[in-house]
Amino acid sequence: MPIRKLGFAFSLLVALLPLVLSFYGFLPPSVGGMFFIFLCAAGLWIFEIIPGHATSILIILAEIILFSNPGKWDFLKQYQIPNTKSPAPAVFLASLADSAVVLFLGSFALAKACVKVGVDRWLANRVLPYFGTSPKFVLLGLMCITASISLWMSNTATASLMIALVFPLLSVLSKEEKFRKAVLIGIPFAANLGGIGTPIGSPPNVIAFANLKNQGYGDFISFGSWMLVAIPLLLILMIAAWFWLLRAFPASPGLQLSLRYETLSGEGSQKRLRFVLFGFFLTVIFWLTESLHGIPAGVVALFPLLLFTSAGILESSDLRSLEWDVLILVAGGIALGTGIEKSGAGAWFGELIGSKTGPNESLWVLGIFFSIGLFLSTFLSNTATANLLVPLALPVATLLMPGNESYAIQLVLGSALGASLAMSLPVSTPPNAVAYAVGGFEIKDMAKVGVKIGILGLVLVLLGFLVFQ
Repeated sequence: MPIRKLGFAFSLLVALLPLVLSFYGFLPPSVGGMFFIFLCAAGLWIFEIIPGHATSILIILAEIILFSNPGKWDFLKQYQIPNTKSPAPAVFLASLADSAVVLFLGSFALAKACVKVGVDRWLANRVLPYFGTSPKFVLLGLMCITASISLWMSNTATASLMIALVFPLLSVLSKEEKFRKAVLIGIPFAANLGGIGTPIGSPPNVIAFANLKNQGYGDFISFGSWMLVAIPLLLILMIAAWFWLLRAFPASPGLQLSLRYETLSGEGSQKRLRFVLFGFFLTVIFWLTESLHGIPAGVVALFPLLLFTSAGILESSDLRSLEWDVLILVAGGIALGTGIEKSGAGAWFGELIGSKTGPNESLWVLGIFFSIGLFLSTFLSNTATANLLVPLALPVATLLMPGNESYAIQLVLGSALGASLAMSLPVSTPPNAVAYAVGGFEIKDMAKVGVKIGILGLVLVLLGFLVFQ
């Protein structure tokens, strides 16, 4: 039997343990049922027995059957949540149309339109000349452009775009040139780091943003406040990554580089470009000023979707090609959070952790959640990692420091950031895999810088907690 199936079989046996404990009265049945779903999902995601988005669908279906019990089956009534009416199926189905999922959908539409009219090439032509021809500054320029694009669109798509853009540069660099590795590794790292800068930058961010909103922290976290916290972290980590890449893979003496890209020509193409840029900047402005006009970021995300489909920039084929599987995967994480809250599993887990720790240990708990996210995401999808950690982080924060909204947000963000900053292996993130597929460097080349980024991220998150607690 393949290792994956053996691993899942073991996971299933572990998942049955909460059911056994609830049968003998050591756990409330609803809590045992929820942890059975949680551990089954963890096994399916870790060992990839079925696609990740299929696991998300299974989570939603299992929660409806177990807790809503639409068939009124007697043998499931024991799993009814104590002292409450069974939640309607719509409570769990709502995760598929959660505001954060719509926010991500809008960002996909925005990204698709930008790629279609050549915004990436337009941006490169206007930014790269300012960095000159010195290899170290060309690398910095490429990383800045990559991170800037990755703020607003899938970091996987960003890495693919930028790798394609630097192919002319790679073709003039010999395979013996060490700096070639710096370019190939710097682009996926910048895409990964750019992804932490906004709530829509990566799926872990969306999962964290949605869970915070759904658990009543919407007044304390917004699109703009997320960026105020994440952008400084992004800048520090990117400068550090740039420095370490140059140290590890220096350019040959006297090497000079110059890049220039052809953009789509014709008056019609230029009009489409200006139209998309107008829609892009208008959407971003509305996202950043949510506290002024009160329109939720998820509602604002409908604007580019409407604008670009109405104008014919995005056609039916473009909409069909959006990453719907990622949206469903994110919805699974939101559904897990809903189930953990409604079943009482969150309060039970929080009490379990809270009984072993206290407010003085809150810093270490933050470090533990970040480290677990970093470790799991090194080998597992960062989306699946965030799906597992974020729903557990909120109840723990509530028990450790009741009424402290800042700590709850920090613990959730720490869990999501830990999942996002794992980039030491090609399997850690899709951008890393995209770059590794091109060839030209070894796994150890990526690991020697990626491990440092993860450790520095942990130190900065803990320092941020000490400064802003």
